[in-house]
Amino acid sequence: MTFKKRVLFTLLMCTGMASSMSWLGMATKMGINRGMWRIFGLALLPTIGFAFVFNFVVVGTLTQLLIKWRTRNMVNQTAILLKANAMRGWTMLLVMCLTMSTRALMMNGTLFHMTITQFILGFFGTLTTAYFVRNIFIMPLVRKILAQVMPD
Repeated sequence: MTFKKRVLFTLLMCTGMASSMSWLGMATKMGINRGMWRIFGLALLPTIGFAFVFNFVVVGTLTQLLIKWRTRNMVNQTAILLKANAMRGWTMLLVMCLTMSTRALMMNGTLFHMTITQFILGFFGTLTTAYFVRNIFIMPLVRKILAQVMPD
């Protein structure tokens, strides 16, 4: 994937995931009402901005290092590509989910009032939701947009 395509892909994924997961979290906690929409509107751009920069700079670098480390002894390029794609997807999902859910808990003041068990169970609930939202809604939409905007 070219650098330009990677930037667009990351921007679209961060926009889709940050907006959908933020909306789901707020709607679950607050209900769908005028106050929820106001807070969602105020928090959306900073959330997308944080997610994009963090994903592109930190998580992308971490992912590349993990891929390089885990494929260092492999010679089959097809196997390397398959392993790299799987690692990229899971690393991005795990790290972004942990980071973004922890950031949200810190911002709304509940992180330091949770037990470790509550945090872990909450993380796995968020991770499960993010996995399905990403695979069912966001990823197909991003691929369709990328195919139209930047055909191979």
